[in-house]
Amino acid sequence: MKIFKFFLIFFFFTFHAQTKELPRIDTKFYLGIYKSFDKLSSYATSLQYPSLPYSLETDDNKENLGFFLGYDVNFEDFIIGIETNFQENVGADQTVAFSVIGREATYEKMLEAKLKLGYSINDLRIFTYLGRGNLDVQWPEYQNDPDNASNYWTRGLVIDYIFFRDFFIGLNYDQTILDLIYTSTNYIEEVYKRSLRLRIGYVF
Repeated sequence: MKIFKFFLIFFFFTFHAQTKELPRIDTKFYLGIYKSFDKLSSYATSLQYPSLPYSLETDDNKENLGFFLGYDVNFEDFIIGIETNFQENVGADQTVAFSVIGREATYEKMLEAKLKLGYSINDLRIFTYLGRGNLDVQWPEYQNDPDNASNYWTRGLVIDYIFFRDFFIGLNYDQTILDLIYTSTNYIEEVYKRSLRLRIGYVF
């Protein structure tokens, strides 16, 4: 009799576990293009030229195109994913105040990779991210100076709206603070980058 009761209880719990709905897991790739409105500002000081600090603010190439590619894992309404983006131009400053540094600074070839967390509400997807990136910085007069900002941190917020089932459009606010070191002039430059990106993409 005890054996019969044991099998009855075991059958009940096994049946209950099988009939209970498991969380829905969905994975998707997506890609797209964005229009970025970029703003960079910086302030720099040098031990070699202590009386000549300088500040920059981009005044050219402030509206740029970029591309992104990502992969999402959706647990019901929660989103975990990765995303990478590339942007050829980021900004240029043509108003450097003195000739020690040079006449123009350009920021270009930005490549970033991000880990993101978010939540979906009907056709809206809202997520935040944290990532690392690389950015080329060029002074024409100092071609041999270190001109790459490597492994800087970036963070931001994205709101996407899905339409026509597999297409989406969204807004992305991104900000980055990075340090650049110029060995030929001993300047240390802190750069603050803010970007607002209008993006459109397709989900596979």
